[in-house]
Amino acid sequence: MAKEKEENTEQQTQAKKGFSLKTLIIIVVLAMGGFMGFNYLKQSGLLPQKSTDVSKESKKSEESIYVFEGNFLVNLLDPDNPRYLKLVLGVGFSDKKVENEIKKRNVELRDAIIMVASAQTFEELTKPEGKERLKKLILNRINDILTTGQVEKIYFLDFVIQ
Repeated sequence: MAKEKEENTEQQTQAKKGFSLKTLIIIVVLAMGGFMGFNYLKQSGLLPQKSTDVSKESKKSEESIYVFEGNFLVNLLDPDNPRYLKLVLGVGFSDKKVENEIKKRNVELRDAIIMVASAQTFEELTKPEGKERLKKLILNRINDILTTGQVEKIYFLDFVIQ
């Protein structure tokens, strides 16, 4: 009788452990299924998104980038130690008319970029603030020349100082 009671309690203990393990597995599987379903709905666009996110994404998708052919190789404004800057440059804009004007006025724009870049010093361009300042100067100079629209962003694809 004592043996039967021990076997009964042992079976009940195993049953309780098995039940809790099964419950845990079921909960984990359901949670994973819910998570995967939510991600699928979110990525497929079936779930509504916040209006601010949609407007930011549409602005990003509307931006076009024009990359100037060739590079810009200029002497920097360092009289004591001759230094060179090599740039490969891209410009971002949202109006397609700007691209046509950039292509038509390519020579004029390249000249303006060379003039702005060659007025910089090695000391200025070795700092991140100097590179950002150069971007702003180039952006302003390009926008002074363009008439059909504006360039919104300058991208350095290659930036080498020697």
